[in-house]
Amino acid sequence: MAGGNISDGLSIIRKEWIKVASNWPIVYYFMDEQFEKNYRNEARMAQLINTLTIIALFLCCLGLFGLSLFTINGRIKEIGIRKVNGARVTEILAMLNKDFIKWVAIAFIIACPIAWYAMHKWLQNFAYKTELSWWVFAVAGAVAVTVAILTVSWQSWRAATRNPMEALKYE
Repeated sequence: MAGGNISDGLSIIRKEWIKVASNWPIVYYFMDEQFEKNYRNEARMAQLINTLTIIALFLCCLGLFGLSLFTINGRIKEIGIRKVNGARVTEILAMLNKDFIKWVAIAFIIACPIAWYAMHKWLQNFAYKTELSWWVFAVAGAVAVTVAILTVSWQSWRAATRNPMEALKYE
């Protein structure tokens, strides 16, 4: 059938179908519609995953913020003593951020093989195969560390620039 002459082609096919198999109804579909139907689910899944990822990142940042606030408030006296003894703000920031970066790195090391396996299995369902590159995981790790540093650094900076006498005046 020619692309612009679909209705005439379908009427000819219907007539021939009735001659050959009049007891059976004719059932037909267009391949482009079938392809669109097959990939519509993938598009919906991608939109759902993007939405859930944004929610998960927000909740993770909120949890990390709360954990850093709790940890730093528990170490206020230590920070005050370090500042009185001559510690610089950058040293205190490095000390406080190091603990959180360590846990993000451990989580990244655990998550990489799991994510690679899940993505590898999911990508096997497609007709056109693609390989996962190492840089995708490196970028994800860099983003995770950056988000952790930005979330924790704000609280760390507030604690490091606070007057040490406020923390030590009741000791």
